[in-house]
Amino acid sequence: MSTADSVNDRIERLGQVSAYPWNLTRRVFSPHQAEAEGLVLGWMKEAGLSARRDPAGNLIGRLEGSIPGGPAVVIGGHVDTASDASRYVGTLGVLMGIAAVERVVQRGSPLRHAIEVVAFVEDAAGRFGIPRLGSKAVAGRFDPHMLDIDDDYGVTLRQAMEAHGLNPEGATSARRIMDDVLAYLEVAAEAGPVLEQSGSPVGVVPALSGSMILRVTLKGHAVSAATVPTRDRRDALAGTADCILGAERIGLAREDVAVTIVRLDVEPVPTSVITGSVTFGVLVESSDDAGRRAAAVELVAAFKGIAARRRLKIIIVHSVDPDATRCDPGIVQLFERAVEASGHPVRRLAQGMVTDASNMAFIAPMGSVLIRSRGGVGWGPAGTVDPNDIDAGLDVLTFVIEDLANGSNTPERGMSDGPRHPS
Repeated sequence: MSTADSVNDRIERLGQVSAYPWNLTRRVFSPHQAEAEGLVLGWMKEAGLSARRDPAGNLIGRLEGSIPGGPAVVIGGHVDTASDASRYVGTLGVLMGIAAVERVVQRGSPLRHAIEVVAFVEDAAGRFGIPRLGSKAVAGRFDPHMLDIDDDYGVTLRQAMEAHGLNPEGATSARRIMDDVLAYLEVAAEAGPVLEQSGSPVGVVPALSGSMILRVTLKGHAVSAATVPTRDRRDALAGTADCILGAERIGLAREDVAVTIVRLDVEPVPTSVITGSVTFGVLVESSDDAGRRAAAVELVAAFKGIAARRRLKIIIVHSVDPDATRCDPGIVQLFERAVEASGHPVRRLAQGMVTDASNMAFIAPMGSVLIRSRGGVGWGPAGTVDPNDIDAGLDVLTFVIEDLANGSNTPERGMSDGPRHPS
């Protein structure tokens, strides 16, 4: 069996470990997560990795290099899932990392530096509302006050960790320093259609997209629909429809910026009354910080113009707008060389999903690649990644891991623009 087939088989096996038979759901620190972790630990050991669990609950498999205890090339992902999750989210990165190590071992490649595969504790289902919990701890960003947060059933994070065999008070000791991690790598299924449209099985990520939200409230005049002519109305719902179309036009005009209406709250009114107030959110995302902020300025101007024309009061609140998380330029170039060496066209595309890389970039140079998904829905329950594309991704990942681990390329601290924002 090829390593790509092995990855695919393991993805199917993990897909059967779920709280529900009708969809894939593995909540953090649940018995189902524990079962899945048991499988992953076994596969790590089969690949020649020594396996352990750190104080935060992250699974770490390590293949030692010629410098015992030295810095490692780390490949990350996660095992717990969102509700009704894709089989590939998180697990693809972990399983491809294990498979790449198997290839390295089989080739007998000389390793100066260690290689680690980490399955982070993710809280992907939002059980405690603490995304990227495990990588927060590794990056030294674990707040002990989070231990008192409870889930929908009143179980605190502290209690859940104890039930999982962990000492919650020791979670902060999962922190690792910059000297521990030579480079951090991620592999994930693409959440969109770009690679399928471009014909390339692997995309190289230069940055994780930054995002901001505009919260817009339009206030009109809630009066009887039967007695006020259409031309005299101050209809907040009609103004909102105008704003939505305006946002779509602005999004279509900017190739590297995504504009999305994310929520619509209409103030309840009787059927025969014109809507007096509507609040909606606009998500603006891009790895181009200047382009994202320019789009936000354009959106605000368009909304204000619509409100003035329709005689509506408008209130716009801006969320925090952090810079995008940049991948290390040297690792980006190394991934591109690997794609070329595997005989595929190089395609750059931003990672639109916030991942553990946003935390790991605080302590290590970071790089990421995306694997093509059928229909562009690799992050949805219907998503499928072709085994041939997994094989292409393994070629690329193994090339980069070997290059970094044997000391041919050592990322320089400070080369990456790095994140400067909370996540």
